[in-house]
Parts: sequence; structure tokens; C-alpha cells
Amino acid sequence: MELGCFLAGALISSQGHMVTEEIMSCIEPIRDFLAIIFFASIGLHVFPTFVVYELTILLFLTLSVVIMKFVLAVVVLSVILPKSNIKWIVSAGLAQVSEFSFVLGSRARRSGIISREVYLLILSVTTLSLLLAPVLWRAAIFRCVPRPEKRLST
Repeated sequence: MELGCFLAGALISSQGHMVTEEIMSCIEPIRDFLAIIFFASIGLHVFPTFVVYELTILLFLTLSVVIMKFVLAVVVLSVILPKSNIKWIVSAGLAQVSEFSFVLGSRARRSGIISREVYLLILSVTTLSLLLAPVLWRAAIFRCVPRPEKRLST
């Protein structure tokens, strides 16, 4: 079903700018509503007491994953774009754990592949990395995007 929806979106986007803009104006409220439901359901699965009790391991895991993904993305993009500063911005965007890990963790938990504790670790690390993502993004943009100099009015 997900692949079919993706292909439908790709087909619609290939119909031209005017058609895409018209369809997006109709779909945007539904998209926003579904995003709200998605993030509310994530919040319902994260247990604050678990986060408080396991804070040190969660911070260690989150920072380890984010730093490793950031460094790996910088290395790969340095090969592709050796003289571009955009590699830092793209790497910051890729450093967080994807929302797809919620789906994989849920399926693994239901199948009995992982324990409840591991599932809660996955949820918490993913959530913390998603919360950290805007900070990384802002830092990368601040560092890499040239800012126009403010002119002094005299």
C-alpha cells in the first residue's frame, strides 16, 4: 500500500507544476492532520519514567547513533562533493534515526524478536534523536550558509 501511494504521488508530481499545486492545496490539511496523529501516537508509546530511569544509557545511545550517522554521511558526501559545504547540512539532516524505526521496532516486538525493554530503548532513542535533529540542522546552517552582512544606515 505504501509503495502504491508513493507511486501515485510520483505520477501526480510529473503532471506539471499547476496540477501539483492544485492537488497539494487539497491534500495539505489531510497531510497535516495525519502528521499530528502520527506524532501523538509516538508520544503515547514513550514512557517518561523509563526515560528518566534509563537516561544515561539513552543519552549515550542517542549521541552515539547521531554522531556515527553524521560522520558517516560527511565521509560519503566528501567523496561525492569534495569542495562543497552542503555536505555538513545534508549530514545534519540525515543524522537522526528515521521514523521507520518505530514501524520496525513495533513489528519486531509483536513477533517476539525483541523484548519490551529493547523496544522502549528503540522508541526512546528514536524520539530523542528526532528532538535533536532541529538543533543539528540549525547549527549546520548557521555554520555553513553565508549570511548577508548587515548594512549600517548612515
